[in-house]
Amino acid sequence: MDEVVRQIITRRRFLQLAAASAVVAACSPSAVSTGSSGPGGSTAAGGSAPAGGSGVPPSSGGGVTGTINVSYPDEAGLKPKYVEQAAAAVKAQFSGADVKIDLQKVGDDDFYTKLLLALDSGTGPDVFHVGGSSIGELADASYIEPLDDYVSQWADWSQYPDAVKSGVTYKGSVWAIPYGLDMRWLYYRKDDLQKAGLAADWQPANVQGILDAANAVKNAKESNVLPYALYAGPAGSSGTADHAFVPLLWAYGGELQDSSGKWIGDSPATKKVKAATEKNVGYVLHPTETGGPSFTIGGPGTCWYISSRSANKQGAWEFIKAFNTADIVGKLNAEDPHPVARKDAADVAEFKASKYNVDATAALEKAKFVPPDPGYSKVIEAIQKATARVAAGELGPDDAAKRYTDDLTQALGADKVVSQ
Repeated sequence: MDEVVRQIITRRRFLQLAAASAVVAACSPSAVSTGSSGPGGSTAAGGSAPAGGSGVPPSSGGGVTGTINVSYPDEAGLKPKYVEQAAAAVKAQFSGADVKIDLQKVGDDDFYTKLLLALDSGTGPDVFHVGGSSIGELADASYIEPLDDYVSQWADWSQYPDAVKSGVTYKGSVWAIPYGLDMRWLYYRKDDLQKAGLAADWQPANVQGILDAANAVKNAKESNVLPYALYAGPAGSSGTADHAFVPLLWAYGGELQDSSGKWIGDSPATKKVKAATEKNVGYVLHPTETGGPSFTIGGPGTCWYISSRSANKQGAWEFIKAFNTADIVGKLNAEDPHPVARKDAADVAEFKASKYNVDATAALEKAKFVPPDPGYSKVIEAIQKATARVAAGELGPDDAAKRYTDDLTQALGADKVVSQ
């Protein structure tokens, strides 16, 4: 494996590889396309196209033939009927095409481990389904095909808000098509705020408003009530970054990266972070320190990708289009509640029946997306260390911010980190 692949397969996955190798066949040799090639050029039956983007614009799709291999994990059982519906639509549109579906009833991590092994050997599926947080590392390893030429000819791409497009854009190219998005509100308990003398439809004007409400709840001295809860340390997993540190960093006017792409360590905003049932749970946008425009944090969720070594890239793209219709996106996200990636899917009746779904999708117009940079996983680890030190009383905000810079520098290199 080259160095990029070694970085992708982390220590956490190392022990999974031995267990996965015995069953990797579901993602490997049998999943190689045997049909006509897409824009990547022709290959021998059962072979693989060269890694990396072809640079050749996709055809209109009128002549799609051969096998399109689709691989995805699903333990909950909500997606299969929609995948099969998309496959049937492709076969109905293209008489010479066949779609083989590889449904794996395993967790996302197990699937990803097996997928990496298959992609590294050049025998992965034509189109697959993993989290958008993997965009950067998959693109850097040349495992996935850039989709710029495809989306430029897809009228439906106009239904995706700019913020959503930014969440699947890395190094200037689009790499994946999302359907159900991640979105983080600032949640609060209506009953606890009312007991503290605050309104059930509470809306903080700024960050200080959050702290004032927390103090009011604290002073009400209700038993078994936490005035303000934030993830800290490694126990919070990625939530320590995405649900606690990053919202406050942005609220205080800070950024994760500067305009040149360097990760920001010590900064005024960094020092300020941590320094300080459905019918009964409220949700609002995150306010800022100065009372400026409120925001939410968006994530691309799970996306569809095309393998750079697929021998049937055009067929893979036709499947992605068939899956990501307004009807399928709306109905699937009504069953598995997430904001929809395309705006018109919010008009699907089943999706509109939930006020939460509608509100979450509308909030994406004010969303900021964490960059799909492969270095972010190391940034999360540095955030966990910094927040754990403050939560444990080991360091104050200023010293923790300096140590955060040191940790980023050690993990990413001095040329990729800056202080402000």
